[in-house]
Amino acid sequence: MRYLRETGQVAPEIAMKAEEFINLGYQRLLTFESPSGGFNWWGNAEPGNMLLTGFGIQQFEDMSNVYDIDRGIIERSRRWLATRQNPDGSWDPTTHLHGYNMALGASKLRTSAYILWSLLQANDKGPHVQKAAAYLKDHLADAKGDLYTLALAANALVLWNRDAPATTSLLKTLYERREEDAKEKTVSWPTKGDTAMYARGDAAAIETTALVTMAFIQAKRYTTAVNGGLSYLIQSKGAYGNWNSTQATIFALKTLLMAMGGVGKDADMSAAVLVDGKEVGREAFNPENSDVLRLIDAGVVGPGKHRVELKAAGKANVMYQIVGRYYLPWREVGGKQEPLTIKLDYDRRQLKVDDILEADVLVKYNLDRPTFMVIVDLGIPPGFQVIPDDLATLVSQGKIERYSMTGRQITLYIGEMRPDKPLAFSYKLRAKFPIRAKTPRSVAYEYYTPSSRGTQQPVLLTVDKE
Repeated sequence: MRYLRETGQVAPEIAMKAEEFINLGYQRLLTFESPSGGFNWWGNAEPGNMLLTGFGIQQFEDMSNVYDIDRGIIERSRRWLATRQNPDGSWDPTTHLHGYNMALGASKLRTSAYILWSLLQANDKGPHVQKAAAYLKDHLADAKGDLYTLALAANALVLWNRDAPATTSLLKTLYERREEDAKEKTVSWPTKGDTAMYARGDAAAIETTALVTMAFIQAKRYTTAVNGGLSYLIQSKGAYGNWNSTQATIFALKTLLMAMGGVGKDADMSAAVLVDGKEVGREAFNPENSDVLRLIDAGVVGPGKHRVELKAAGKANVMYQIVGRYYLPWREVGGKQEPLTIKLDYDRRQLKVDDILEADVLVKYNLDRPTFMVIVDLGIPPGFQVIPDDLATLVSQGKIERYSMTGRQITLYIGEMRPDKPLAFSYKLRAKFPIRAKTPRSVAYEYYTPSSRGTQQPVLLTVDKE
């Protein structure tokens, strides 16, 4: 919504729908404020979570750019955080964490940097802010080279004083730690540790790169690195329009919004897409339609190398992405140890209408470290009805956090998983209709790092009338 407003592209129907969603989200967020101050995970009477409260301040502050909010909620959160500050200007690592996620408040420095960044985004100038900035300056070495924590500290210090020696020194350190890809013309900041939202690998690299790029933009420094960071973020966007995880998507969008204008009022361009020299689509861009995503389907292409060309006439500031999808036979899937293993088997493959089918599930986590939020999607065979009693028992026994169901899948929310503690259970389904069909696939993955996953091959089930 902010992007469309700033580029003068707000159509009334888009604005109305966006404001409806923003209003619903705003009302929902208000329910997570703790009666004793701050925000907690479940919207109950538990004490507020300091880091989550900082995150809430950022949400409401961003929302205030496009929607009239009650700023009292930001003021209350700021005052509450000030009362939780230590005498040395720091905030303690958060302890009561969603999904036992100890990465959220891994250290005083990380927690303090995140909270100070949040307070400064809300234009807080109180004495607690100055104390926190002094703490950050004096304890940057506590990060022990962790790029994600340093990136959080950089964003906080840039908003505090972008020209202070500690700020410029930290920015220089981050600049020197960049990784350049000359072929792709990108700059990135991969990090080996976990982010505050427990992302690892590619998702962590996207978060950290976005944070460093934001700090450089705010400081008006290292323009070449900024351009490389933006290129990295654009190239990292997934086929479904997101950036791997929720938090990576949020940071990537905030960075792009901070850095780029839109197509603008002067857009006047025609662009053609060619595959192997043959035109497969053409689009025109003008001030009336510049806010609309265009999707050109090149159809099925065979194996081998292919050349995709974009030919433009005129000018407009647009981004583009080329996405390919492919399928592999199940016999070619696997062959290496996956981070998660899921096995789903049934007590039989052929049955009659109204028969009860028992499903046996085994989920194993194979990495040498614990993980704190695994999601399991179990495909429901067509024509079957889940009997939820066994799933409810799993919740009451504390084996899973909760579950939900749709017509096609069961979603289980599991808390902590360790390599030496696999999860095994059974549940039942009733055959409702005669059918011969393959089951949907079943998947187990880490919520905070979706690329860490395992998949179960579908099986063929046959249900006879009698």
